[in-house]
Amino acid sequence: MRLSALALTLLFVASGCSLRPRYNDFGLKPGEVKEARFVVLDAESGRPVEGAKVEVSEFKNRVISTTGADGTFVLPVEKKYVDENPLFVVTLPRGVLQYRVELVHEAVAPVLPPEPAEAPVEAPAPVESAPEEDVADAGTTSSY
Repeated sequence: MRLSALALTLLFVASGCSLRPRYNDFGLKPGEVKEARFVVLDAESGRPVEGAKVEVSEFKNRVISTTGADGTFVLPVEKKYVDENPLFVVTLPRGVLQYRVELVHEAVAPVLPPEPAEAPVEAPAPVESAPEEDVADAGTTSSY
């Protein structure tokens, strides 16, 4: 009897671990982005889960976060996490029985090169005009 109970418990624990996502399940690549936003959703209703504690760790590297009102949390995207491929362990708030973790794909505007700065428009240099009497004489010729 004890042996069957132990076997059943191990089966549940093993199946629970196999359903938990791992860091590399999301295809994060260091260098492309510095951090990634995830959302914890109630598996039944599909609604965001506020207040879920998320621990991402395996051996040395560990990140602990709590989801906000929108069910999201942020993780760094670094080589050490890709190499370690830690497990996501989610502690759900009361009333939520099952969950799923999804990577939030946000539209990111492409980074455009800055437009060239326009050269300041300089006012034309003032034209020196001749005194009025010279101007009147300049266009006439006399032959006496």
